Amino acid sequence: MGHARAQRDRRSNHRVDLDGRAVLFQRGDHVGQYTLENISAGGALISGDHDLRPGHLVHLLIDFDTSEETMSLTGSVRRVREHAGENGNGIGLAISFPVLSPDQEDAIHDAVLRALLRRDARTERQPLLVFEPRRRVREEIESEIRSFGIPVRGVDSLADAVSELEDEETEYAGLVIHSVTHDARSMEVVDFFTRSENLKTIILPEPDGALTERARRLAKLPQVKVPRIWSRSELRRALIL
Repeated sequence: MGHARAQRDRRSNHRVDLDGRAVLFQRGDHVGQYTLENISAGGALISGDHDLRPGHLVHLLIDFDTSEETMSLTGSVRRVREHAGENGNGIGLAISFPVLSPDQEDAIHDAVLRALLRRDARTERQPLLVFEPRRRVREEIESEIRSFGIPVRGVDSLADAVSELEDEETEYAGLVIHSVTHDARSMEVVDFFTRSENLKTIILPEPDGALTERARRLAKLPQVKVPRIWSRSELRRALIL
């Protein structure tokens, strides 16, 4: 019994970002369409323009941007927060799934596993781009990333970074930055690509964990990760997840 419960708890907490949409209904009335940010057997995070109060029960129809069939779930609004989306500020809703059938839990678990496999496959094919002007620091970052078996390419100038990110022949799994967070012009460009292209961005902070104001704002986006640079395990987590 304890082992089965532990397995179920681990599956419920296995949350992963997924591309898709969720259509919400409340008491049979259509509430609106939301973007699916992530999901697990324990709940989902969605974003859109329509606000709801915590505690309200909702019915969700979830479509993944894959071949999975539409999933029908009942949930409860746990938290409501402002959400910075591509088109400006919106609403983020944390939805819990208090009751799931075994089939529903298996369907969510399978969708998560397929998403992880697709993401791992993309990561294997696509390199990371390191934008770091200081040669010694750039080489150290590249070396650390390569030690995880991840391909990487480094650039030291803003012009080269823009050229690489705009090159239609090369796709990058993400962008890694460190000291450029102190350069306003560079951060404007990074901010643009991160938001407009939904580019996964890794911001490596100072050794004491400090970030510039612009970097702190950017770090609030779901596609941005900020590991503790001195922690190898945290860096690997940010690169892989």
